[in-house]
Amino acid sequence: MPRLMDIYVVMLYASIALVAAAAFDYFNLMSTTYAWLMGAMVFLVAGQVYSSVLRSQERAETRDEIHKLKASNRELADEFAAAQQRLDAITDDIRTEAVERDNALVHEVKVLEDLVRRVGDGPSDQGALGSQTSTTKVNIATVREALADNRVDLYLQPIVSLPQRRTYFYESFTRLRDATGRILPPGAFLEAAEQAGLMTEVDNVLLFRCVQIVRRLTQQDRRVAIFCNISMNSLADEEFFPSFLDFIRQNSDLAGSLIFELPQRAFDERNAIAARNMARMVDFGFRFSIDQVNDVNMDLNALQRAGVRFVKIVGEQLIGAITEYKPIGGLEGGALTAEDVAGHFARYGVDLIAEKVESESTIVEILELDIAYGQGHLFGEPRPVRGEMIEAADEQPRKSA
Repeated sequence: MPRLMDIYVVMLYASIALVAAAAFDYFNLMSTTYAWLMGAMVFLVAGQVYSSVLRSQERAETRDEIHKLKASNRELADEFAAAQQRLDAITDDIRTEAVERDNALVHEVKVLEDLVRRVGDGPSDQGALGSQTSTTKVNIATVREALADNRVDLYLQPIVSLPQRRTYFYESFTRLRDATGRILPPGAFLEAAEQAGLMTEVDNVLLFRCVQIVRRLTQQDRRVAIFCNISMNSLADEEFFPSFLDFIRQNSDLAGSLIFELPQRAFDERNAIAARNMARMVDFGFRFSIDQVNDVNMDLNALQRAGVRFVKIVGEQLIGAITEYKPIGGLEGGALTAEDVAGHFARYGVDLIAEKVESESTIVEILELDIAYGQGHLFGEPRPVRGEMIEAADEQPRKSA
């Protein structure tokens, strides 16, 4: 199109030149030769003017293109700077996470070292451990050796949905191994720790391990919730709890993945300090579970106010209570049909878990109660969590309720 316009302009200027030359000749303004020379000069001058105009336009267009290129370069530079800032932020986040993980490991090591020191010093404190048997003292020495050699394992037992039997949660347990690899009886260690006033340290170690395993699983895009046992001593310890609360606050993104569990008796006998501290944990989104249930006639309103989301009842115990028409969940005996029990608890935001399910005959009766979840050796025994087991974890999706 521009070339066609140039042809039109040249033809126009040629026509003007011819007309001018003919006019000069016709009106005898000059000789014929000079007239045509003048026409040629008019054509050349017009061509020069047109060329000058075209060059001006081209220069203007070139300047515009240069400005656009400079603007594009500035935009690219800004985008590059923004991308570099994002990359730096990601690098800082990764570095921060690494530092936090290192700090968590250092903190855990310090807790373990303090645990070893305090347990090791325990036998000389007759006021605290004078009533222990020689067997317990041997266990303390073995525990100290196991901790020093880092023979501390986290065990997980699956909690499955019913009737599908898909793993939805895990309950965590700590286990120590002696020099031969034999698992130490947890009762002896926990008894010694409780008598020595070390349950807060034990809870701390268990919490660190649970957070580590949850972090590693969530990095693999697996949603998983772990039941983590906590003692009422820890919840009521005004010296320990602030640091404990600060730690879970820093990890509040795991609120849907950590469920703190305590026995029914401890929950019923909690003091005002423990109740207040539980409420503060609920404020950060964490939930609670009640196990070791001796009395199925529970105050569901109190459970709901305290942030209790799960109640574990031994399967046979629950079946027996319904069969014998015992009061359940604040209702008189026989007021609920078997299939209404789970629904009654659910109205208060509490899900029932039938635990210690060991046989298929028991599960058949539990299924008639419409219980949502089950736990027991029938579905899987507690298994140690190690690096290779994390990689080979169950590939099916987990649900964080």
